[in-house]
Amino acid sequence: MSTKIKPYLLLIFLTLLFWSTACTLNRIAGTQLPVIDCRNDDIRLDRAIVEPRCISTAMDFEKQLNSREAEEPPPTVSWYEVVSGTTPVIITAPHATRPFRDGARRFSDGGGTAALAVAVAQLSGATAIYTTYEGPSDPNYYDDNEFKTSLAELIADVQPKLILDIHGSHPYRSYDIDLGSMGGDSLLGDPSIVERLIASLRNEGVSSISLNRFGASKNETITKYSTMHGVPAVQLEINATWITPNEGDIQAQRFSKLVQAITRVVLHYRDSTAKH
Repeated sequence: MSTKIKPYLLLIFLTLLFWSTACTLNRIAGTQLPVIDCRNDDIRLDRAIVEPRCISTAMDFEKQLNSREAEEPPPTVSWYEVVSGTTPVIITAPHATRPFRDGARRFSDGGGTAALAVAVAQLSGATAIYTTYEGPSDPNYYDDNEFKTSLAELIADVQPKLILDIHGSHPYRSYDIDLGSMGGDSLLGDPSIVERLIASLRNEGVSSISLNRFGASKNETITKYSTMHGVPAVQLEINATWITPNEGDIQAQRFSKLVQAITRVVLHYRDSTAKH
């Protein structure tokens, strides 16, 4: 029997190989999130620090993350990312994509939570860790996952003075933001942490502030995990109308104010560390 490959079969094979390779390359290329551009080398306390380009690029970032529903990471790609910084604060966004809990997918808090974490990290020099694909676990419900392992490594490396854990709340909630501190226990004896957060948020127009509606004391939360490692932490449950900048101009400005409010809090830790 002849072993020669007929020309039309060879053509079909090469065509299929080409399209398979092209699809794989496109999928790998698509793993790259848009770059958020919030850097500002001239930050002053007496004027606004968030530029329009920061919000427009954060909006692209949010949209890309939101489009990844039901999408697991490609091979060799992690389901979360880290932005390294030098300021001793870590910002987490563990539900930017849908978490996996009790054998099922739960709803996501939205890509805006990760966009907020990255924007503040860029402006303040903080470190951020956030989900980028649907992963195998829920970092705010279980401790035995890679996200929490990386967080432990970051805590050892950064030696943070504070960890802020960012989440989204239903838009029908009556508050703008709820600050969860395990009833105060996660502050490790320093109530000024919440006082500083409240003052900065109110200065930017975030007026409806709740305390411990979601206290972060149930399950294996990031806030609880942080305190176990000796780091004070606060869980920020933010009304969706403040973390969905793509929904309209008002929401985009609210997002900008939120970036500014949290950035000013983080800068306190950068500046106080520099003085020592």
